Amino acid sequence: MFIMKSSNNISQIARLRSPKFRQTASNCTLSFWYYNYGQSVGAAEMQLLVDGLKQPTVLWRTYYSEGDQWLKAVVQLGRLPHPFQLSLDKISLGVYDGISAIDDIVFENCALPPPALSCEGPNRFWCRDTKACIDSLLVCDLVDNCGDGSDEDNCNPDLQCNFENGLCNWEQDVEDDFDWIRIQGPTPTVNTGPLKDHTTGTAKGYYLYMESSEPSQFQDKAVLLSPLFNPSGKKPCIFRFHYHMFGKQVYKLSVLQRVVSNTKGWLLWYKFGNQGNKWIKQTLYISSAKPFQILVKGVVGDGFTGDIGLDDMSFLGCTLYN
Repeated sequence: MFIMKSSNNISQIARLRSPKFRQTASNCTLSFWYYNYGQSVGAAEMQLLVDGLKQPTVLWRTYYSEGDQWLKAVVQLGRLPHPFQLSLDKISLGVYDGISAIDDIVFENCALPPPALSCEGPNRFWCRDTKACIDSLLVCDLVDNCGDGSDEDNCNPDLQCNFENGLCNWEQDVEDDFDWIRIQGPTPTVNTGPLKDHTTGTAKGYYLYMESSEPSQFQDKAVLLSPLFNPSGKKPCIFRFHYHMFGKQVYKLSVLQRVVSNTKGWLLWYKFGNQGNKWIKQTLYISSAKPFQILVKGVVGDGFTGDIGLDDMSFLGCTLYN
């Protein structure tokens, strides 16, 4: 499918709509190849239109000519429980020629998990209605992996936070340089940060992000503090979270553990640099003979395209310290 810009209208808009889809599973992705070339070819964007939501969600954007070549785009859709459509909008500007094209649109991992006749073993969970058999590590992780919500029933709200209603029982550190920001939709700077949250997969949902633009400076730190937990006992405490590190100047995200307040703690996990425009799940196993606390620390890089996002943070097999 292609659009050729040749008339002399100052601004032209073309719109391509998908059929309506019923729902998607939690690992659903969409990929396509696009071509956007010409002196005033203009911008193009793909939007998600969900039944019952007035506001469209931008899933992908290109702002200008990207050369005489086909490029691949991969978009994370995630779990969408309600019917939806995709809309590809093309805006052409000026009076010069330009061509936009799209091809080979592919959906992957979008079907709900298949039903199972049995689901035995200590590390499996049998979904109530869909009868899917999933890994027990996916239980109470703020993601509807079953497709019927049963893996997210009867979860302790004190052990999870999707930031839809604030920070829950997490706190901003007062010893760091600046705070994490709670936001909906895209971050203010283009070509960095998420376009949408992880929980809902739409511009309606909230997440936390670390702003790398001024007045933030290189190696400034933003630290988020978990509540206090009891010693882990025989089985480790499991910490799951989703992070987003997209932008040429993304620097560092790390998770630390401490047993004494006002100390820096010790490193459990870290990630450096641009990880692509997607939410990534991380699972950590935490052992401690003493009451402990988790610190999530973002560090600013040497430019404004270094925003980092956090969402859907949960604990499994852990108990809060009284």
